[in-house]
Amino acid sequence: MRNALPKASFIAFTGTPLIVGEGKTWEVFGDYVSIYNFKQSVDDGATVPLYYENRIPELQLKDEKAFKEGMDRLLEEAELDEAQEKKLEREFSREYHLITRDDRLEKVAEDIVEHFTERGQRGKGMVVSINKAAALKMYDKVRKYWQSKIDRLTKQVNKLEGPERRELEDKIAYMRETDMAIVVSSSQNEAAELKKKGVDIVPHRQRMVKEDLDTKFKDPEDKFCLVFVCAMWMTGFDVPSCSTIYLDKPMRNHTLMQTIARANRVFRDKVNGLIVDYVGVFRNLQNALAIYGSGSGGGGKTWGGASQGKGRIGVHAQKRDCPDRSVPQRSRD
Repeated sequence: MRNALPKASFIAFTGTPLIVGEGKTWEVFGDYVSIYNFKQSVDDGATVPLYYENRIPELQLKDEKAFKEGMDRLLEEAELDEAQEKKLEREFSREYHLITRDDRLEKVAEDIVEHFTERGQRGKGMVVSINKAAALKMYDKVRKYWQSKIDRLTKQVNKLEGPERRELEDKIAYMRETDMAIVVSSSQNEAAELKKKGVDIVPHRQRMVKEDLDTKFKDPEDKFCLVFVCAMWMTGFDVPSCSTIYLDKPMRNHTLMQTIARANRVFRDKVNGLIVDYVGVFRNLQNALAIYGSGSGGGGKTWGGASQGKGRIGVHAQKRDCPDRSVPQRSRD
């Protein structure tokens, strides 16, 4: 094209913000001509606001420095192959094993069940885990606590009468008919490798092959309401009825922004999307909003110790330590 049209101007249209630090795009196309940011999108009614809630389990490492940039960079590669995953475990063994510890996953799974069933609305949800093994374990644990809550509510319903009883019966019926599934990419020898980690992917893989899960999840009337992923469906997969994203995987920059945007689509009477954070990505979210949410393409002001752009207007923060059910202290991001 350059040879055929040597004097032509180059114009690019993108639905994903340009990656900071990669100067080639700017060398070819120059600076932004026009930007349509999060705030403008919300103001126009094209998307709904996103709310952030921090529910870090007690077992979570509190020191932010523990999550090194190298670990973030490895996780930025979307879904890790076998070699990458082993490299991650080797180089960041303390942080990696902390996130995947069984007792920590138990607490997160229990909290997801409580949160998802008590949200006050019934939009679909997505649980994002650090890898396939963690996603499989999380699925099993959520199913366990889901059934436990059904049993607990069933015992309570006989003690109630009138509207309270009907409301609880409706919740039990909803929980009994709710469908869940795992959606992860396939890899060689995955069954044997995951079996070594104590999980069985075979029945889940069979379901992924036999059923059109993406169509079912996009259908707001389908009972498939909660999906467990580690990389798939996080970008370019629009499900307007999806209202809640549970993050249990360190993320940053454009990958983080694309993931949280799964919950900001307009749908019926949906008033906002909700990001529930179990790994402490709040600072990364602040930085990403400064880069990708500002009206200047990343020239945000410094606020609260982190670079902030105009896009922060569309995101609000709640901080809460799971499993505390008390009223959270709200703070502006």
